[in-house]
Amino acid sequence: MKKLTLLSASLIAITLTAQENKSWHFGIQSSNHGNISKFSEGSQNANARFTNNKYEGMSFGLLARYDYNKHWMAETQLGFSTFGFSYSIAENYSLLNFKKRISSLKTEFFSVQIPLSIYYKFNPNCKNNRWLIGAGLVANFTEAKTVDKFFEKTNEGSVSTNYLSSSSTSKATAISMLRFSLGREKNFKNDSFLNMILMFNVGLNTIAKSTVNYTIDGINYHHEFTNSGNFVGLRMAYFFK
Repeated sequence: MKKLTLLSASLIAITLTAQENKSWHFGIQSSNHGNISKFSEGSQNANARFTNNKYEGMSFGLLARYDYNKHWMAETQLGFSTFGFSYSIAENYSLLNFKKRISSLKTEFFSVQIPLSIYYKFNPNCKNNRWLIGAGLVANFTEAKTVDKFFEKTNEGSVSTNYLSSSSTSKATAISMLRFSLGREKNFKNDSFLNMILMFNVGLNTIAKSTVNYTIDGINYHHEFTNSGNFVGLRMAYFFK
């Protein structure tokens, strides 16, 4: 039994080496990520009901990878990604209606990303699964855009007040980002690949700014946040034969 397992592992290694020796693969990917913005100016004290949330973004891209050998590969893509700002205020609510417990504003921007990463591929197991680690740079392109959002609250007497508002601006710029990846990959018999990658993206410059104002218990609050494109996300990618 042990000899059979060793023979199977050897055959897998030989097959994968032949498939990945200076070869190209093309594929598609989609991912979800939590984009993080940071406080920069304005009131340092915030009301306990206010939260600066992670922006839940997503991306889609066309992938190309070059497998130099069984351990090393390079990967790039043309990707389209969202980022932005998300604010919320916790409210009193009825236990029969959970939907009204949060008042929130979300602002979304789009970017085009062209990353280049180098991966180290660990040896596969007997099921053709293996670990990947990678690092690289991302060229990120954004447009100049300003988005104003308002959340009006109706008080007693049907009087509407500007309860929560934000003004967010993205820059028309091209900047570099750092990206680190850890993943798991499955190699199929038809020479295709499916992998799941946990990505850590670190922005080196500010790509968007946002100002938020809100009024709670008669007190006005003003905060400013910046976004550098930082996120942690989970990507699924499929590479065709």
